[in-house]
Amino acid sequence: MTTTVLLCGDPQQPSEYMAEAAGFLEEHDVVFERMDWMGDASPAEFRNVTMDMETAGPGAYDTSDIATHLDGVDVLVVHKAPVSRELIEGADLDVVGAARGGTENVDVEACHDSGVTALHAPGRNRNAVADYAVSMLLSRLREIPFNHGDMIDGEWSQVFDPALLPPDVRTTTIGIVGFGHIGRGVARRLDGFDPEILAYDPFVDDESIRDGGAVPVDDLHDLLGRSDAVTLHVRLSEETGGMIGAEEFASMQESAFLVNTARGGLVDEDALVAALDDDEIAGAALDVFRAEPLPEDHPLLSRDGVVLTPHVAGSTRDAVLEGPRIVASDVEAWLRGETPEHRL
Repeated sequence: MTTTVLLCGDPQQPSEYMAEAAGFLEEHDVVFERMDWMGDASPAEFRNVTMDMETAGPGAYDTSDIATHLDGVDVLVVHKAPVSRELIEGADLDVVGAARGGTENVDVEACHDSGVTALHAPGRNRNAVADYAVSMLLSRLREIPFNHGDMIDGEWSQVFDPALLPPDVRTTTIGIVGFGHIGRGVARRLDGFDPEILAYDPFVDDESIRDGGAVPVDDLHDLLGRSDAVTLHVRLSEETGGMIGAEEFASMQESAFLVNTARGGLVDEDALVAALDDDEIAGAALDVFRAEPLPEDHPLLSRDGVVLTPHVAGSTRDAVLEGPRIVASDVEAWLRGETPEHRL
């Protein structure tokens, strides 16, 4: 029996790459159809729409274009395209899969109400983000962006005073806040540099943290005070929003810096700017911000010791392919009558 799968891509994850990642399903008599939602949108237009969707939900968007492609479709796989209740109830779908960890663009409750299996792809960019976090940390520690900037400005800046030189990674203490897949990936990547690695995560037991190559720390402020660099790998929630604020920066060493490749909302940016201005910490390396894109007049843009990048930590070709591959693997399990691993 043939199963029809509609791959609904977008500018960030085009359907052609979805087809590349999910192609192995053709061995199970799967036929693919393709479309791209907002396919002609610029990166800025697409970013604005999809960021709004996190609060507005999929029901706030016109899904008629997607609906016209659903005749005879059994499985719908999207990236960030909206899958509203109206879309679900107007189709005859068996499975809806979001090829990303978050499901803000999918009405999961409507899937359950209609007997539709809902899937997602947690961890699709875990390697990309772990790679980037370590890259940010190392580049900030060794001041690579600042040395590059000096050379671009025509300066050949060399420092000989040992008191002003950065340390070897081996002699530093690195604190990891959040020890899930990405936090553990960061610890694995840093292990070869042989620093002391601390980890704080109240939801992970001490044995698992030790097995992951880190020393468990029960108190966040204790980790902050002992670390030369702190890297965040925590989900954003009501409990974690603004978890790094004035008190936390006051706990850090004056020579330490903060790395954030997780979510901008974890950090109180006003408190961060104040901590930089008051020399409570030495700097930061940030890929995510409370408001994106970062406003042109944002004070972080003019602060010394700060490395900024435009929310690209998870953006690799492999991460683009991994989302649909994870969903396709779960579709394969569903076709075999098994329970998909990432069912919502």
